[in-house]
Amino acid sequence: MSYQELFNLKSNPFRLTPAISSQEIIWAGFPIIKDKFHSRIKRAIKVPNSSLILNWGEYGSGKTHAARYFGKESVLAEISVEAGEKIPYFIFVTLPKGKSPIEDFYTNIVDKLDIANLRASFDLLNTELNNYIDLIGDNVFIKNVAKAFFNNDIEENLFRRYLYGSANAADNRALSNHGIQRVLNADTDYSKLLSVIFSCLTYKGSVYSSVILWIDEFEDIAILTKVNGDKTNSFLRELLDNTPNNLLIFLNLTQSALFNIEDLGEYISEALKSRIKDRINFELPKEPEILKYVSELLKAYIIDDLTESDIYFPFNEALLSQILKDLGNVSLRSINEALGTLVDLAESDRKTPIDFEYYTANKTDVIGWKN
Repeated sequence: MSYQELFNLKSNPFRLTPAISSQEIIWAGFPIIKDKFHSRIKRAIKVPNSSLILNWGEYGSGKTHAARYFGKESVLAEISVEAGEKIPYFIFVTLPKGKSPIEDFYTNIVDKLDIANLRASFDLLNTELNNYIDLIGDNVFIKNVAKAFFNNDIEENLFRRYLYGSANAADNRALSNHGIQRVLNADTDYSKLLSVIFSCLTYKGSVYSSVILWIDEFEDIAILTKVNGDKTNSFLRELLDNTPNNLLIFLNLTQSALFNIEDLGEYISEALKSRIKDRINFELPKEPEILKYVSELLKAYIIDDLTESDIYFPFNEALLSQILKDLGNVSLRSINEALGTLVDLAESDRKTPIDFEYYTANKTDVIGWKN
């Protein structure tokens, strides 16, 4: 039997694998955290000053999900309508962990820039944009590369090869006609070029109101060498300093037994830390918060509306309370894993509703790691 026949659900709401479609990415419960992100993004849309926000919490607390939810075009569009401005340009990247973090950081960001679409969006503003680049840049080479980014006369694949450092001799000869006489240098050029491009994307708020750069797994800076860690900090500081307006950076940072907020200075330089405007904490959830989360998540997956007394179907409130008691003080990911496993088992055994007896019989599979 299907989830629909057994549980009146479209699928398992507690799955841990990412949703395929952005429409399937929803927000359930935790209204305070949701409002904080909503307010921060709305402020970034309306107030030009660039800012850095630290998202802090244990592994599995929902930081990555927040990025995926607030990166949805429909969500950003709704916030933009409230703010009365254009939608932000959203970029999500994971902190690079290789031996060349700045090159990887730069490449990951360039990968997310849809050059063809951006050129089309700014085509009517091209002359103004070139004049604007001349005003905000003090490096002739960087200004020429930035102008080429928006220049439809330069074939996109050729220009991408140049950005990635894989241009051939013929490519370089073609680009030299546009004032691009050398390759980009990671130590001196990457942050400057991205800063000019970010500033152009928000020119007069005509196409985009702001740029949101959301960086996941920033705690992995701890596994980098000190030199690469310092370079990463400097790269982000330069992005902020060289993009004084309309850039919002979110850093997802996972707390661990070896890494607490008091240790922040060991991973984020003082220069970068001083630019943090706010910290959004993902605390371990309490039972009332979890029950609200479960009820709202189930409601989003329900096919036919249920009565108020069945808001936890196929569970019941007493069963959920017992499961939470057995789990103890754990992250939202652990709760999803337990409930998702229980739903999958019940679907396999064609058991509905899921009662205390069934949970007890399958407890080792559901939370065996706690015993």
